[in-house]
Amino acid sequence: MNKIQEQIISHVQMDIEPGEVVTEELLTELVRFYSCRHPLSESEFKEVVVDLQSKLAVRMDRGAYVKEKNHISWYYAAKSSINPQFWTRYSTYLYKDAGFNSDVINSIDAETDEMMDLLSDPTQQLAFQRRGLVIGDVQSGKTSTYLALMNKAADAGYHIIILLTGTIEKLRRQTQGRTDEGFVGLDSTAFNKNKDSVFVGVGNIDRSISGWAVTSTTSDFNTSTANKLSGKLSSINSPVVFVLKKNKSVLEKLEGWMRLFNRNPATGTIDSPLLMIDDEADNASVSTKPGEDPTTINKNIRKILKLFSKASYVGFTATPFANIFIDPDSSQEMLGDDLFPRDFIYALEAPTNYIGAASIFPKEGKYHFMINDNGDCERYVPVKHKKDHVPGEIPLSLRKAVAGFVITNAIRDLRGQITKHRSMMVNVSVYVDVQKKIADQLDSYVREMQREIRNYYMMKEVALQYSSFAFLKDVYDQYYSKCEFEWDTVQTALWSAIAPIVVRYVNGGNAAKNLNYDENEELGLRIIAVGGYSLSRGLTLEGLSTSYFYRNTKMYDTLMQMGRWFGYRPHYEDLCQVWINQDAVDWYSYISEASDELKREVRRMQAEQKTPADFGLCVRSDDATLLVTARNKMRTAKDYTMTVSLSGNIIETPFIHMNEKVQADNLHVTRQLLESIIADGIDPVCGDKQYALADKLQFLGVPQQYVRDFLGNYQSHTANSNFHTIELVKQITSSTDGSLDKWDIVVASGTGEKKLNVGGYSIPCVQRSFGIRPDIGAFQMSGSKSRLGNRSYAKGGLKKSTG
Repeated sequence: MNKIQEQIISHVQMDIEPGEVVTEELLTELVRFYSCRHPLSESEFKEVVVDLQSKLAVRMDRGAYVKEKNHISWYYAAKSSINPQFWTRYSTYLYKDAGFNSDVINSIDAETDEMMDLLSDPTQQLAFQRRGLVIGDVQSGKTSTYLALMNKAADAGYHIIILLTGTIEKLRRQTQGRTDEGFVGLDSTAFNKNKDSVFVGVGNIDRSISGWAVTSTTSDFNTSTANKLSGKLSSINSPVVFVLKKNKSVLEKLEGWMRLFNRNPATGTIDSPLLMIDDEADNASVSTKPGEDPTTINKNIRKILKLFSKASYVGFTATPFANIFIDPDSSQEMLGDDLFPRDFIYALEAPTNYIGAASIFPKEGKYHFMINDNGDCERYVPVKHKKDHVPGEIPLSLRKAVAGFVITNAIRDLRGQITKHRSMMVNVSVYVDVQKKIADQLDSYVREMQREIRNYYMMKEVALQYSSFAFLKDVYDQYYSKCEFEWDTVQTALWSAIAPIVVRYVNGGNAAKNLNYDENEELGLRIIAVGGYSLSRGLTLEGLSTSYFYRNTKMYDTLMQMGRWFGYRPHYEDLCQVWINQDAVDWYSYISEASDELKREVRRMQAEQKTPADFGLCVRSDDATLLVTARNKMRTAKDYTMTVSLSGNIIETPFIHMNEKVQADNLHVTRQLLESIIADGIDPVCGDKQYALADKLQFLGVPQQYVRDFLGNYQSHTANSNFHTIELVKQITSSTDGSLDKWDIVVASGTGEKKLNVGGYSIPCVQRSFGIRPDIGAFQMSGSKSRLGNRSYAKGGLKKSTG
């Protein structure tokens, strides 16, 4: 897609009002209007319309949170007196440059309003120390959210912002670049790049304001940086931002410099309000030593926070399992409180176009087709191997993965995505020496393929007599034949697709050099990246389409962070592949369920007005082969058993999802349940006066499989705290005494005019008043009474003589 197309897309998005019904006719009309001055070809015009349809279809539900009970709301009342200049600039940037639609931006706006309200007012006189945690999904766009929070914090009066990244310099640089674009508005290294303008990102939207970046994409905070800073930070008019690695030396230098030059001698603290955002907060920030002695990074973070009289700390993570095991009752006189999120925990929802574990690993997942088995990698690089291991012959699965990456490049070129970055990830060893050997092998393999393709790619079917072409054709037939291009067309695009591909090993020391996407912005980098830890946390592999993963870790957080394949794959999601062994598929399926349950717990606890301290007790951990997080991060955790039982109880589900798609899906699975029962010859009891509920449609003695399938597919709102469908299905399945083998099902009915027609039966719908709970995204049946059904339904299946 060229610059003209991108500009037209931006203009059209700006024209669409929030909530406006967008038809293909409207999009066509708007694209035609904006392309008058720069006419598009027919294919370019169609590509723009398709891209707009995809972007405008994206939705994002509001998140949920738990908070401490004594916090006083302040932000909403203060908004009328806050000039939202930084937020306005950033939200415009999200529209024009980042391609976000109005619904997603509105959700980010609402969520960060709630987060701001959960912080403290930076203009207040009283000192404060806030601790919070925001839970997102791996590669889901948490950066956009914390940049939004930074912009709003700057508007509200937070003068100093410290953004902590991971422990790798490449990740810090990547985050600094995004901060330059999304907050600062200036590129501090523009001179070195011989650029005509220092303005980037938001700086091109509004140049009248800017952040003041102490660090840059080439330099973390160091002695040289400190020596250039004269005077106090409070004398700088703009909000000041530091983007730092979580590194002992860096944090100690910053703390020492701030303590020496910025403290108020009268109070011993720094008066300027601080917002500290800790990206990947479970990595290096959590204290792992037992008792009261915190580890170095944790200690230095806490020392910096204690320098400020007014400080808010917000951790962002996709794997919060370590953070919530910090003991909220531990404290130290010298260093102050630990980083436990005692004040709030906020769970974000991912946009609808996010490709995550829940849509990849379950067999019914929308993107389960991406999964391919690489069990033959065990002979190549065993799960358990030493650092001097010498890999054998490249296994068939890895050769297929490389071939698939080449074909994906060809198809994306044919789709007009020629200048987009393309990445393949190979993560099979933690040892750098082994990674180097694998990279060398793959480099030789790719070069042989490049030579053969260059010589014969225009020879049509004759080329198939050569091994590279025959193998590529087999891989195309097996995995890509459903794409819109025939093999003959793909073959002609192979040379331009494979020629730019490079193979590099990536670790903490060389990541900045080898993953140099910025230096290839014009033409796009095409890379096969071989690595371990550096590919496993925080780092974004641009345009990742092929992932080859064979590793042995049993910890929730490590496994999820290794999932670099999660994220967004616009216009090439059908080409993506994840090569992984069956054990790992099972692990990821289980962890996905645990992560989703964690978020459901937040919603349930919000409805019950629980606190973050309560939340720390609720992490799912019952698979014997997996650990929630590293044992040294779980130093205060204890095991608790959740008991789920409906016996002798009347349990209702009075909270109904506001989400229309969820409502429609639930109606569908309900119809499916009743229609399948009827179709399988189980006749209902209706009108038989000997039964207590003679006027209701009842099915007696229904085999448990029907109930299991229904509960497994039904999406109960998490505010229905006593109705956990996953746990119920497990309990039903594990029952061995026969008591749950047969079920009686009663269909509730009322006196309403609206009727539900199922399997030839017309059922009058029940009518209920309801309250609206936008805070949890639910309709609450019968208002505060939370009643949905009627206690008389407990008589279902019983005869009058027993009822």
